[in-house]
Amino acid sequence: MKRQEVLNEIKITFSNLKSAIAKFSEEDLNRVPFEGSWTAGQITQHIIICASGIPDEKTKPADRPYDEKIKSIRDMFLDMEIKFKTAPILEPENPPHSRNELTDTLNKLEDQHTASAQNLDMEALCLDMELPTFGHLTRYEWIRFMMVHTQRHTKQIENIYNKLKG
Repeated sequence: MKRQEVLNEIKITFSNLKSAIAKFSEEDLNRVPFEGSWTAGQITQHIIICASGIPDEKTKPADRPYDEKIKSIRDMFLDMEIKFKTAPILEPENPPHSRNELTDTLNKLEDQHTASAQNLDMEALCLDMELPTFGHLTRYEWIRFMMVHTQRHTKQIENIYNKLKG
């Protein structure tokens, strides 16, 4: 199992996100860049909601390779041409958002995912929830999905920064 690879991805992904939001003033963090868009603060809160934990209270040994769905997840979520509709439960609150509070929460999530990747059976299949289109994921796939999802939205946050500063 590629434990070190996922630990590196967690560290780099959270570092990039925190660097992206650190560029914003509090005002710009809460500014809508164009009609129909979330603010950078809202996108960050959406990431936090989606990355709040692995749905792994019930697991079983996987009957397939533990990393089988990674390529498909990466291909879909890193394709910025594909647009997704957010489930209402995953929608962020309206502004204002505090950069310091968001960063503190991101630090806690990074620590949580690092501990999971270091200490849990990453090959276990999680039965508590299915990812739409992909079904049940292993812990390894859930963490990798959360990182890919975060990478996608980090690009959006960087685009918002450029739009506001452009």
